Amino acid sequence: MTHRTQSLPTPLVDDTARILKCLGHPLRLHILDFLERSGEATVSEIHEALDVEQAIASQHLINMRDKGILIRRKEGVNVYYAIGDARALKVLSCVREAAC
Repeated sequence: MTHRTQSLPTPLVDDTARILKCLGHPLRLHILDFLERSGEATVSEIHEALDVEQAIASQHLINMRDKGILIRRKEGVNVYYAIGDARALKVLSCVREAAC
């Protein structure tokens, strides 16, 4: 068995910690799960699907967008959110595997 002797680069560790910290909230994991299944969704669709207040869903979506985890696009009056960082999907995959 070969052991790695090289330490992780600090920027990688810092960036990964930022993503994990943001995704450490249960509602944010539910949002991520919903967006993975739906592809993209509006704030209204997310708050209805997850049965949370629209303002709360919006606050979490903005936080995840600000961290680069989500992307958004405007179409008329609607704003659509989608997953913008594939590493977030890896975190979600780990959560699913741990549930088995």
